[in-house]
Amino acid sequence: MEFVVLYCNKNQYEMFEKFAFKYSPVDFSKVNILVYDDNSIPEQQNILKNLCKKYSNIKWINPNVSKNAKMPNTTCIKVCDEYLTNNNININWILFLENDVFPFQENFWDLLNDKIKNNTWLNKKVGSFGFSSYQYYSKGIQQGPGNPVPGRGNLVNNILESPHGGWYKDLPLKYYNNDYFVIEVPNWQSICVNRNLFRKYIRIDERYDNRILNHDDMAHQFMLYGLYNICFPKLAVCHDGDNKLKEDIKIINDKSYSRSNKCHDIFEERWGWRWGKRNTNLRNQFSNILNNSDFYKNTVQEKLFQTHINEGPKIIKDFE
Repeated sequence: MEFVVLYCNKNQYEMFEKFAFKYSPVDFSKVNILVYDDNSIPEQQNILKNLCKKYSNIKWINPNVSKNAKMPNTTCIKVCDEYLTNNNININWILFLENDVFPFQENFWDLLNDKIKNNTWLNKKVGSFGFSSYQYYSKGIQQGPGNPVPGRGNLVNNILESPHGGWYKDLPLKYYNNDYFVIEVPNWQSICVNRNLFRKYIRIDERYDNRILNHDDMAHQFMLYGLYNICFPKLAVCHDGDNKLKEDIKIINDKSYSRSNKCHDIFEERWGWRWGKRNTNLRNQFSNILNNSDFYKNTVQEKLFQTHINEGPKIIKDFE
């Protein structure tokens, strides 16, 4: 395969066998699975050890972990890159999956592998890419209100308004019929990252003390250097958006791990505007930056800002 699968896990190792392996139609034995542990309790680390013994394709890449990671969803990619380098594994794409997301097509691995092999331009022009993320397992791969959710964004005109609400959802049908389209941020729960470009351009900001906005920040770093984030809408994953599949799995759910009181402040300090649909002044903030500095001059962010959500789907050549 042209990619490895990466999980960043903290105290939820039951999710492998009782969730992903159980409900996904793919054969997980066909891919190499790397696990970054974010300082789980000893009992949970023992579950991980047993998973590695049971499944030869699962590897724990940071067994000496002793403290919580900063910006964990991005730090795990950095550690994964180092692991691949140290083990002479020459693969350029890292598929990050959240614990409650899994491929939703039986041939997903092959579809993804073919996309990478047949589109070599990805290696030079794309920092990350994502998929159509379907939110309800029981509804299958079926487009409907709020479903799927390929990604999220702030800069494209009208994306903050209903029915989008800051997400690439409820899009015109032509989006889903395209082979791919440019996106601000792929849905962070399932994102494939360009390892070489990550190593060259992405910097970890340790002020982010948990997972929120990690991949949004990463996507904006890529765009600042003229690199694109895209979505392949015909590749499907499932996110347990209504918690139906995992409601009977006894897992440790530390809500503080997924929430932060300061991540939006950090994002605003880094990028000059406040993230999210609640920021009704966002377009004015971004326009002010464009008019008074060169920070976003000729960047992908500036190009996205000049488009309207209904004008899409846009591909890379539309911006070059």
